[in-house]
Amino acid sequence: MTNPALPPTSDVPPPEAACGAAPHAGLRERLRALEQGMYRTPEHTRDTVRTLLAQAQAAGDPWAQGFALVLLSGCAFYLGDPRETIALAQQGLALAQSVQALDLECRLINGLALAHHRLGEYDRAFDCFLQTLRLAQQLGDDPGRFRALNNLASLYTDTGNLQQALDAVREALSIAQTLSPTFRGAAMTHLIAIHTQLGEYEQTLALAEEHLPLILEHCPPRWLGTIQRNVVRALLALGRSDDALNAAQEGLAEARRQQDQENICQLTLGVVSALLTLGRPDEARPLLEGGLALSREMGSRPLETEALALLAALCEQEGDHPAALTYTRAHFDLERQIHAREVESRSQLLTAQIRLELLQREAEIERLRNVELAQANSALQQTQQVLLHRATHDPLTGVANRAHFGHSTQQALESLQGGEYLGLIFIDLDKFKQVNDTLGHHAGDVLLQEVARRLKGVVRASDLVGRIGGDEFTVLLRRVSAVQDARAVAAKLLSVLAEPFRIEGQTVQITASVGCAVAPTDGQDAEALQQHADTAMYRVKHAGGNQVLHFEADMGEAAERRALERELRGVHERGELRLHYQGRFALGGPRLVGFEALLRWDHPTRGLISPAVFIPMAEESRAILPIGAWVLREACAQAVRWRFAERGLCMSVNVSPMQFEQPTFVGDVQGALRETGLPAGQLVLELTESLVMRDLTQALGHIRALKALGVQVAIDDFGTGYSSLSVLQALPFDQLKIDRSFTSHLTTSASQRVTALLSAMIQLAHTLDMTVTVEGVEDDTQRRLLTGLGCDHVQGFLLARPLPEAQAQALLPGEGLPPGSPRPS
Repeated sequence: MTNPALPPTSDVPPPEAACGAAPHAGLRERLRALEQGMYRTPEHTRDTVRTLLAQAQAAGDPWAQGFALVLLSGCAFYLGDPRETIALAQQGLALAQSVQALDLECRLINGLALAHHRLGEYDRAFDCFLQTLRLAQQLGDDPGRFRALNNLASLYTDTGNLQQALDAVREALSIAQTLSPTFRGAAMTHLIAIHTQLGEYEQTLALAEEHLPLILEHCPPRWLGTIQRNVVRALLALGRSDDALNAAQEGLAEARRQQDQENICQLTLGVVSALLTLGRPDEARPLLEGGLALSREMGSRPLETEALALLAALCEQEGDHPAALTYTRAHFDLERQIHAREVESRSQLLTAQIRLELLQREAEIERLRNVELAQANSALQQTQQVLLHRATHDPLTGVANRAHFGHSTQQALESLQGGEYLGLIFIDLDKFKQVNDTLGHHAGDVLLQEVARRLKGVVRASDLVGRIGGDEFTVLLRRVSAVQDARAVAAKLLSVLAEPFRIEGQTVQITASVGCAVAPTDGQDAEALQQHADTAMYRVKHAGGNQVLHFEADMGEAAERRALERELRGVHERGELRLHYQGRFALGGPRLVGFEALLRWDHPTRGLISPAVFIPMAEESRAILPIGAWVLREACAQAVRWRFAERGLCMSVNVSPMQFEQPTFVGDVQGALRETGLPAGQLVLELTESLVMRDLTQALGHIRALKALGVQVAIDDFGTGYSSLSVLQALPFDQLKIDRSFTSHLTTSASQRVTALLSAMIQLAHTLDMTVTVEGVEDDTQRRLLTGLGCDHVQGFLLARPLPEAQAQALLPGEGLPPGSPRPS
């Protein structure tokens, strides 16, 4: 919010006679006459003031020098240079204190406060404003009192303490009634902004209409821009888009005339918001791109965040969904950074308030040297406890705030003994915004309070629950005995949050995305541990939410990984994907019965990238859907080119969980078969155990529909997931593929037990009319043992590695390699 600060000094008491006013009265009057220029044309006024400062130094007039520095620091402030403001104000303050010019001290400390406020150093700003208020009261300086209270209102507004902001601005207004109209305009500008922040849009419009003539006549032009920005926001919120557009365009024209960069940027975004609401994205785009560039040039992260959100909405209107997603992510990342800074800033302000209260209490104790001393001590302890709780806890939910949670986590880590673990759980509510949008923000606040209550009800008294953002909670588990304990608690928290909430007479059902990390294995400091739990949570979020995931090292958000994620977009369109083919052979020949299509990424600079690296990224970003569709079509087309129908061969294709969960999956398969001309019986779709177990009802429906088309369905990697034999009976699979982990133990000390397990699985599969394939066969001993167990087919390096198209073609009957010849490696 623009700071209508430092009103003119026409009402300020005259400087102290001790500074020698009479000999230099003309110089001082010339300086006073420049104050309006400080607000309206600071870039021109600054040069004149510098000239007068040199004259004051030559004349030996310390008060005129101090007042010149008041004006120069004000010019620096209104030209957007708070650090220069601080340097000039400190120079003037040293001069004013040397001659005991309290009126100048008051002005200069107020200037320091404004600059600290602009830099986000809220604790320092708060201290300076309070010093200004005390000095003004000591001098009987009503304009000085007004400045301090009006600027405190701005500080409270920016830190979200709106009730305190209202109280301060109302007190400032009561003082302004006896001062010049400029003071009333400054206070009304703040009051209008506060009502906008409170969502009281009708009140915003009424106040703006009532006081606009006053502000136009008596106040600096940039304050008008502040009013117009709030009017535009109110009109948009009330659905009056045409009026908002007119108001924003009028304000933008005036801001450009004044060369006021902040108002130009804000009102440009106002025009864009109105145009998007009116469905005119073509007109909005050039304005929005200019607004984004200006926000970055100014270094204003809040304005850049607003511009990114509008760009996402614009791309959504234009149907450019990938771009909309990109801008949404950029907006979300920047918004989180700003929120973290806001939490820190509020903590700084609260710390300053605590210091003030403690100082006042200490002064009271010093004054009371009688029987009330004991009562005062008791009151002090109670106040300290209350203030400490306010400084360390979230005001809405009562759980630990971000700063306190991080500090407590670090302390707990430092006290860990050998063999002990510490768990950190990160919880993000899924689709919480829908609750706010449908039931209102008050209902959302009540829901957050209930969530905090449930979380505290699950954990131990020694554990700590925190809220670090809007709908983000954290849980610190002190001294858990095993890594699994953290996972178990996380699962219990997820279950508790899934139970219905009763909010204002409505039943509300929510889910959560939960990530957890355990020290010391996943991090040895609070920041790393929380970041890793956060990373695991985001993996869940991108997979659809409502799950618990433990952090793993390959989840890190390194720069190389982010670069790969960006390059992964459109990878199939750029022709960088390749399929390799691994033969599947019948035992006893061996005779080729088909191929499994395996995906590879042939990066233009990195070469072949393992699917273990890029497939999880594709799953997170939903790029797996177009990639999976490409793999299916290409594998079917290759099978047609190799005449699988004539040769009696089958092509196996792996299916991702996200691909399988799409309602259109069966139709997509049918489309690929129709487009390529491959008979359905020549296609085998491989599903993992864990994929099937996610939703048995959906899995059964898809598998039945696929078999009705004639497509074969295999359960892949059997024995590594849930290994539920009931699943084999419930779902009509055609093939069972046994994981390579069993094969590797056939020639070890565990061979007897593994052989028994393999025999049981093969016999069960045959009973259920399934063909059995064992993966990972690498030597003749394994092949002989599997032949003896009645296994049907095998895959592995003994017979063929995954091969590019040209080498795999050599394995086809009649293509140059007779059965039993050495296979390409």
